[in-house]
Amino acid sequence: MYRYLTLLGVVIIVFSVVGGAIEISTSYNEYQSLLHVSGAPGSNPLTVLDEARWQAARLIGGGVIAGGVIAGSILMGLAWIGKTIEEVRDALGADLGEDAHQPAKASASH
Repeated sequence: MYRYLTLLGVVIIVFSVVGGAIEISTSYNEYQSLLHVSGAPGSNPLTVLDEARWQAARLIGGGVIAGGVIAGSILMGLAWIGKTIEEVRDALGADLGEDAHQPAKASASH
């Protein structure tokens, strides 16, 4: 189970970073093209709405990246905790099993 959670955490991190980066990159390219066009004679100037769209895209892209990294890290942490608990359980079970199979020792004080 821990391998599944670790793999799922890594996949979530990768997709969120890629998705957030694509969102930011696409919005930045659109914003830059509007900046270049607004400097040409006879073109529409860059509006406040265009600037607001760019800022919103930065926030959304950053949120996607941060949220994915946090969620993926939590899943990988849970996987590590689960693996550790399984190892402790197995070690304690082996110790209890060894104690049950050993015969009682006679006291050597006589």
